[in-house]
Amino acid sequence: HFGQDDAECQQVWTLAADRERQTYAALKAQYIVDLSAQARNETDWKRMNPLSLDEDSPWHQYHKDQELRTTILQDVTRTFPDEPYFRQPRVQRLMADILFVYAKMHSNLQYRQGMHELLAPLLMAVDRDAVETGEFPAVLLDRKFVEHDAFALFERLMRMCMAWYQTPPIVSPSKARHPSAAHTPIIVQCQMLLDKLMAVDPELATHLQEMDIEPQLFGIRWYRLLFSREFSRLRDVFALWDMVLADSAAGTLRLVDWVGVVLLVANRRQLLHGDYEDNLTTLLHLPPLPRPSAETLEQTPALPNTPLSPKSATFPSIDTPVSGPKIPFAALTQPGTLPVQRLALQAAYLRGRQTKEAALIVARQYEMWEEETWDVIDDMDASMHAVYDELSESAASNGSGVPGPASAASVPISAPVHGRKMYTSSTLQQRRANGNTIYGMSTSPQSLPSSPPRMTGAPPSSEHLVRVASALSPGETLLSLGSATAQATGIAA
Repeated sequence: HFGQDDAECQQVWTLAADRERQTYAALKAQYIVDLSAQARNETDWKRMNPLSLDEDSPWHQYHKDQELRTTILQDVTRTFPDEPYFRQPRVQRLMADILFVYAKMHSNLQYRQGMHELLAPLLMAVDRDAVETGEFPAVLLDRKFVEHDAFALFERLMRMCMAWYQTPPIVSPSKARHPSAAHTPIIVQCQMLLDKLMAVDPELATHLQEMDIEPQLFGIRWYRLLFSREFSRLRDVFALWDMVLADSAAGTLRLVDWVGVVLLVANRRQLLHGDYEDNLTTLLHLPPLPRPSAETLEQTPALPNTPLSPKSATFPSIDTPVSGPKIPFAALTQPGTLPVQRLALQAAYLRGRQTKEAALIVARQYEMWEEETWDVIDDMDASMHAVYDELSESAASNGSGVPGPASAASVPISAPVHGRKMYTSSTLQQRRANGNTIYGMSTSPQSLPSSPPRMTGAPPSSEHLVRVASALSPGETLLSLGSATAQATGIAA
């Protein structure tokens, strides 16, 4: 009913917003105390002595709180380092206050590393949607209550994610040796991810088990951060969270497990043919999702429609008619659909039809999209030469040199960008020839170059790069593993 001119609807939304804002204001007043103001009205100076060791002294609690705030600020200052919004002192102060109040509110849990990355997208969304106060629905986006509204959203999200941040329970000596005694909810959740993968792709799940790749090695970060580290753009995080939260029911994020399953299925070929180091590198630094062309999308196998929010705990079969909203699977083959949105649609599909056949359809989709990428890369040598020629001209104008195509091709892998690896065209061709993710070399940190090749002069201007990119065809420029311009810039800069 949001946005409708219905008096009852407006009243419900307005009262709910007022209640949440008043709650946060009261919590902040309770936990963030101005001791200087208290000192002016305090008659017991012994109690207000900053050096007092008395546990009843406000200063004793103040020093403990400062330790907590220091821990929070260390993480807040590192939040999404490439996003200018989170470098603002105002934003960092808002995040620190919200996380501090939440930690004090939940003394049994307190603050855990990773919570700041759940808060960050929520605060950014609320802050950028904020408007000056006005009539409904503008009153729900009042700029004066950005902090209050972000806390309310964060607290709701943490209700569904809190178990993933819990520490191991204390067990009695008689139960200490029980296999499940030390299992935290997050470890159990990661095992459930592997169980779901086993149900739809037993070959891949068994392969990971045989290689002793425990799901918590990558799953803890996936769950606790809701995949926010797996994508380099916040736009993708917002798009994925939109679909995950829209599909939440009864206080659970039902789609999260299946998003993880699809990420594994999407990298199925690499994982089946890689060794332990290669597979662990792939899982900890997932390659970007493919961006297939419109022509390839037209040939992509369609997914049948299934209900979005079933009433029963067990998802009904595809052929069972169920009333309610439907998942727009037709959007899977629309060129305007983001890769992460396709990922969420595929996750909803697997959740609805938990069969090997369903997983094979999803795997085949990614194979088709990846094969198109390989075809483009195989034909990109001329494009890469054109980019390097342009870079050379730009560098020459500044009296410096630039590594040519031959020297660039000899570099097997460049420095990570946003936690991802960027590959040269020859390396990708070698990867395709090998049919696996070995890349013709070990991907262990010891074998990586200590630093990428560097230009000795000024980098090329953006105008030069844009002119080169515009001369290439869309199929050559828009690649799932980075455009020719992006690859050349990553090697040379």
